[in-house]
Amino acid sequence: MQNQTSPQEAGTLKPGIENLFSIISGEIEKRTELAGEQGDALNGLLEEARQAIAGEDYAAAETHLGGIVEREPELGAAQAAVLYALIAQEKWEAFEEREKALLQTASNADEQADIQAMVANLLGELGHYGRVVERLEALVAEHPERKSGFAALLSAAYIRTGREADAWSVVEEALPAEGEEKPEHLPLLVAQINRVIDLKKWDRWSKIQPRVRRFLKSLEQGDDLVRARIVLLLECQSYMQAGRFREAELFAELVYGMDSKSEEIRELRKQMQEMHALSKELEKLQKDTAVHPAIVIRNMEWYYGEFNEEAAAGLRAQLPAEVLSRLDADPEKLMHGILQLRFRYPAFYRRYQEEWQEVYKQKQAELAQPTGK
Repeated sequence: MQNQTSPQEAGTLKPGIENLFSIISGEIEKRTELAGEQGDALNGLLEEARQAIAGEDYAAAETHLGGIVEREPELGAAQAAVLYALIAQEKWEAFEEREKALLQTASNADEQADIQAMVANLLGELGHYGRVVERLEALVAEHPERKSGFAALLSAAYIRTGREADAWSVVEEALPAEGEEKPEHLPLLVAQINRVIDLKKWDRWSKIQPRVRRFLKSLEQGDDLVRARIVLLLECQSYMQAGRFREAELFAELVYGMDSKSEEIRELRKQMQEMHALSKELEKLQKDTAVHPAIVIRNMEWYYGEFNEEAAAGLRAQLPAEVLSRLDADPEKLMHGILQLRFRYPAFYRRYQEEWQEVYKQKQAELAQPTGK
């Protein structure tokens, strides 16, 4: 089994690098003493760092972020962002020195633990899951009373390192008794849902789903409701972008339960239901040797084009020449295949009905043309 977790879940412990950039930007804007040229210089460095990270030029990002730290050493988020650039370059000695300096800014042991957990999140974001496990297990041993706060990210790291039983148990043990959940337990509940998905424990979902729904209905404060909705939508979006529509639909249903009157949420739920139906039909379609190759390929191109344009564009390049040569051959058979599609794979036909009708007309026109002598 391939060890993977939610595409979104680098842990629900924040901040990640994007959050760090937001914090730095907010601090620069908030501090009146950074107005004028000083503020402009810091914002310029921050934008350069953001672009460098986006381009995976981590050495340049380190330089720009280091410039911010030199000017404003009290900006802890900037120091943490430098750590991210060092991790990305695997400059571990410099990383350890920088982390020690950052830990010295903490006023107590709890703040130090918060910093270490944040660094663990950055390590996870960059794929160093073994280091995440090592760090968080040490934190749990040192601060057992805070185990539930570290469990979501630790569970995700366990999945990535093949420790599936531990991934499940660490969340189960950290969750409070049913009915005693508080808003801060949202990351744990999301982690439990992702473990159901990762470990294919679908038999547990019938019990877990009502619990999650009751928890979501119990949220009263506006900020808690907004946060829960955002977290669930991000999970839905990340699965959708990965083409995992069964999972995306699961999160869309939870959000729908929170706000069924929202037109946006209703449309999202409908779209995920349709894409999930398509994904199930696609599995059958790819194995159906009776279907014209052009039917299969065009359906796949349109399907992948909805969430992964690169995969859609490169699909034909992966096909053998003999298959490519058959795609536009024998228009009569292709037209017959389109008519069959309506009955054999109705979800695909409904989704791309206009496109198939256009192809049908094109092939009809080809057949109507007189053959050359």
